[in-house]
Amino acid sequence: MAPGFECERATLPMTRLVRSTRLATVAALTLAVSPLALPVMAAAEVPIPRLSPVSDTTPAASVAPGADTFEAMEAPSTIEAAIEAEVSTDVWLSVAQYYEMRHYAPVWTEERAAVLRARLAEAAYDGLDPEAYAVPRRGDSLRERAREDVALTEAALRYARHAHSGRVKPTDISRIMTMDPPKLNEMRFLVRLGRADDIDKTLESVHPQQAQYQRLRAALRKALDSSVVQPPAVGSGPALKLGSTGPRVAVLRTRLDATAPAGADAEVFDDSLETAVKAWQKDSGLGADGIVGPRSLAVLDAGLGGNDVDALISNMERWRWMPRWLGMHHVYVNVPAYRIQVVDAGKATYTGRVVVGKASNPTPIFSDEIEHIVVNPYWNVPYSIAKNEMLGGIQSNPGGYMARNNYEVVFNGNVVNPNTINWNEATLRRVRIREKPGGGNALGRVKFLFPNQHAVYLHDTPSKSLFDRPTRAFSHGCVRVQNPFDFAEALLAGEPNLSGRGLEKMVGGKERWLNTQKHIPVHLAYFTREVTDSGHVVRLDDIYGFDARTQRALGL
Repeated sequence: MAPGFECERATLPMTRLVRSTRLATVAALTLAVSPLALPVMAAAEVPIPRLSPVSDTTPAASVAPGADTFEAMEAPSTIEAAIEAEVSTDVWLSVAQYYEMRHYAPVWTEERAAVLRARLAEAAYDGLDPEAYAVPRRGDSLRERAREDVALTEAALRYARHAHSGRVKPTDISRIMTMDPPKLNEMRFLVRLGRADDIDKTLESVHPQQAQYQRLRAALRKALDSSVVQPPAVGSGPALKLGSTGPRVAVLRTRLDATAPAGADAEVFDDSLETAVKAWQKDSGLGADGIVGPRSLAVLDAGLGGNDVDALISNMERWRWMPRWLGMHHVYVNVPAYRIQVVDAGKATYTGRVVVGKASNPTPIFSDEIEHIVVNPYWNVPYSIAKNEMLGGIQSNPGGYMARNNYEVVFNGNVVNPNTINWNEATLRRVRIREKPGGGNALGRVKFLFPNQHAVYLHDTPSKSLFDRPTRAFSHGCVRVQNPFDFAEALLAGEPNLSGRGLEKMVGGKERWLNTQKHIPVHLAYFTREVTDSGHVVRLDDIYGFDARTQRALGL
């Protein structure tokens, strides 16, 4: 409790003191359960001056117009009663403690309330539901104005929660979405809001500041603006390529912002349009062949007809689950784009293709840190793969199957003869089958480890032809990297003793484990909408159905 607070409280009625004790008890219990549930704020961090009935910073002698009906001696008990009557259980503790810290002084003058209401009314532009923050105007009695004041504070806090951390939990969408959404420091937010000269700026500060989130937000505003005409669909028909002609070519130009050169016919597919198509295909994770065939056409026209708004909203929701700080130097994998990047100081220093988990074995979505690199790795076969894909072949000829596939069997830490084992499902749980290092090893020549509950990682692969396909969801959940040593060169740029070229020289021979000097953040993300520097919305396949699930959870 802040210095001086006890003395001021000592003069209040006994009911207020009982209430204060109750709040302190609830707060203590909350902190005992979770240190993150409510931030503890030092007196030096949040000074508690003698508060006026209006705001944390307005002296009593200059009460703002519209707040004068709150009598200095009556407002505290009226506000306290309003908290009991008005505030929902999920935010009650934060709101109640905030008003207690203010000595139950009201927060909102008419002018400040109007600014807040105007901002909350535009929540749809933030991918949120304005109805969730609507506060009806009350009567002019002291009781009704107190209830309105408390309701406005609750609405602002609920908006901040949703904008900061999202409206639904990642695990409500899928058990493999084990992201940890940033938690709003609710007391600090309320104190800042109560003192803010610029309410809009304070509310803006709770949103993710990553460039992609802000671009999605701008795209959503544009899509919701009634003055913006929905772009036309290119529509079905023959593939469009160099030399094609007709009105669909002109529509394609419009969709890609590829204006025909001066004097050229907009309905002719020329070199300039081919260049624009290739650039768009590359951004969209498609084969950049310059031909708009069925696959490119499906991606280009996806989301038209109203569904794109919902997709933008669901992608913004997932950005709220991402860490606020991705790391000065980090790895970013967007699963639907089949793309991996090494990002340094906000710029991609490496971009490459990846193969991700198939729909039946999706790549988990979470953030972690790369700690180890293994050159010439063994591949320890998961039990599920051994049971479902290997057991029959092993039972027919254990020794031959193992030799033919470069496997060996480990029991109690020792390599054993597979012909001495009675092979069944129970046996598979007691022994470990592993593929020996080599060019054909399922993990290729190197893997990058970030220990996690899902047991997934980044690795090389001998199946290089899969990287030429436009859709690349073929793995059992791990992420296969097309050019692992080029990736490693960018990844290890800050490591004094490791480099991609150095790792490449270690290929061949025994397995080698290496530790990175610094842990490198890695983010396995899932975004089906990306926005380019020019503002073009890139639409990617919802390969795991997470867009659809997010939209259902949000009630879209």
